[in-house]
Amino acid sequence: MFLFGVTGGIGCGKTAVCNFLKQKGIPILEADPVAKELTNTLPEIREALTREFGEEVYSEAGLNREKLSKLVFTDPGSRKRINRIIHPHVLHWIQNEARRLKKEEHQELVGVEAALIYESGMDKMLDAVVVVTAPLENRIRWIQQRNNLPTDEIIKRIDSQMLLAEKVKRAEYVIENNASLDELEAKVDDLVRWVKQRSRG
Repeated sequence: MFLFGVTGGIGCGKTAVCNFLKQKGIPILEADPVAKELTNTLPEIREALTREFGEEVYSEAGLNREKLSKLVFTDPGSRKRINRIIHPHVLHWIQNEARRLKKEEHQELVGVEAALIYESGMDKMLDAVVVVTAPLENRIRWIQQRNNLPTDEIIKRIDSQMLLAEKVKRAEYVIENNASLDELEAKVDDLVRWVKQRSRG
């Protein structure tokens, strides 16, 4: 099985790329929703986060996302500690799910959508990493449309992630999301051809 990751900075369009991949028959494992779910449901994560950051990171309704987001996007030290707690569980889930897809559904190509592929060390278990890039002004506009955040908050979130240039340097494949959706889909078609070729060795 060929397991590849799709990543990029916030607002670059990695989800749009993954949606096209799904339409073309490639299953995509979404790491970020799984991380959120595990953070809410796994007792080991809950205990570790509470021990590190206090009882207020959880409420009766579950994880206090606002509190955790503030720590993630404003304090690099806290961000590293949070990631150290959550990422091993997410990586374990991805490995198990990829094995299941191969065994039960005979899938030979599987993609993983994740914001923090390099930061979490996930790249070491992948056969290739695809990085999606986009011009900064487009990213700010798209994030404003999607999340309705002020520009300074968006810049803070972009700055909290690994530099896009660093991700591009380490990637096996790069997609520039700098035109229309139709053109992005054509680039995804090229990616599918490349992935199939790589999977055959």
